[in-house]
Amino acid sequence: MRIKRRPYSLVPLLLLFALLWRLDHRTLLLLPLGLMAIGWYFIGTLFLVSVGAYLIYTRTGGLYGLAIMSLALLSVEMGYLEREKAPLEHYVLLIAATLLAFPIYLVMVHLSPLLPRLEVTSLAAFFLIVMYLLARLITD
Repeated sequence: MRIKRRPYSLVPLLLLFALLWRLDHRTLLLLPLGLMAIGWYFIGTLFLVSVGAYLIYTRTGGLYGLAIMSLALLSVEMGYLEREKAPLEHYVLLIAATLLAFPIYLVMVHLSPLLPRLEVTSLAAFFLIVMYLLARLITD
């Protein structure tokens, strides 16, 4: 008996293109690349690079740019989980790790004027280490 593939990765992809369409309707040209990104990891990497390059080109940043990149990453990684037929717990962990980018971004925005550049870099490295240890503890 063959198990059908779960289409979970289409949800963040559709939300991504809704946000990109608000920036410029020509971004819908990335839609075929986004659909192929779900199926192939190399194309997914090209898709992430092209979305990032577009955000740099249009100077879109802040929470809006973070949301766009988070949705792009979610769609590519969920496509990978679908190909591997991963359990639902892996999807929850991926979504939780991606959503943690938003509070970390807000903390960094509020702390950066108060701390020198070196301290902000060390704070970002500290958050990276904590995220790694948290993911390591959860997977063991």
